[in-house]
Amino acid sequence: MNLEDVRELKSAILAGSPARSAGVSASRAAFAPPTASSRVSQTALRDISLGIGRRGRQHLLAIRMHADTSVVRAGVESITANARGEVDVRFVGTVHKQAPWHRGRNRPLQMGGSIGHPKVTAGTLGCFAAFLDGEAPSPLILSNNHVLANENSAEAGDITLQPGRVDGGKVAHDRVGALTRFVRLKKTGNLVDAAVSAIDPGLWYYPNWMKGTQVLSGVRKNPAREGEVVRKVGRTTGVTVGRIRAVELDPAVTYDLGRLRFVNQIEIEPIGNQPFSLGGDSGSLIVDEKGRALGLLFAGNDTDTTYANPISTVLESLQIRLVF
Repeated sequence: MNLEDVRELKSAILAGSPARSAGVSASRAAFAPPTASSRVSQTALRDISLGIGRRGRQHLLAIRMHADTSVVRAGVESITANARGEVDVRFVGTVHKQAPWHRGRNRPLQMGGSIGHPKVTAGTLGCFAAFLDGEAPSPLILSNNHVLANENSAEAGDITLQPGRVDGGKVAHDRVGALTRFVRLKKTGNLVDAAVSAIDPGLWYYPNWMKGTQVLSGVRKNPAREGEVVRKVGRTTGVTVGRIRAVELDPAVTYDLGRLRFVNQIEIEPIGNQPFSLGGDSGSLIVDEKGRALGLLFAGNDTDTTYANPISTVLESLQIRLVF
């Protein structure tokens, strides 16, 4: 069919009546207009979507089934007959709005989800950990100080929300843990921006599943190298791919506390046209191409630069190990 034939047929089917006059040209007689016996019931049309598809140079009537019932199948058969078989039929089931999962309420808990102290907008749940000495409580959520401890202003025992406050998290309903340990931020000489919260008893979590990308397979033992390709899952930008641009960098980063100087950090640039990270991705775990933990994302300029703490420094500073 040509494009106008498909459009006219679609309109005729939805209207339940023939769409053409008796004087239609021969070039536009490729399909049969609906007759009284071939009209599709409104009941069927509630679970059918119509559009325009293509096969080679010919246009087709695109038919999408949202339910697989006898009524819907009968409707599709009638539409197919009207289109002389020039159709593209697919079952798509129930279609939902595409709200990002990482900004919603995740139970079980998973890496990449929205999280934060009640006074913080939201950051990212990096991964799961345990104390090296076996000290209770355990397991733990790993993220940034500025996400879980509100830039040094929180106290041990403060609530951790999932999702974070800006994503609708409420103290009464969305508590998932309590702040347990954090490395204090200072004016100079910062090695990490990191903190852990103990998961509340009875909550399940996925220890190694990085949704949309790969499985966390371990911890990187050798240092990051310039040019390596890395990935992360974050609350704001989801799954992104980047490349290490520099290592052992000493960046100055602006916080509510002021301008703080870090040492020996990893710098990452995006691959492609989208940023590797944006605000709200803080706390994301960064992994190498083999799925090994490489860094903990903590800052960026929202365009072409992201900074991460080396994961080995994070683990040593908090005296933890990753759970995966």
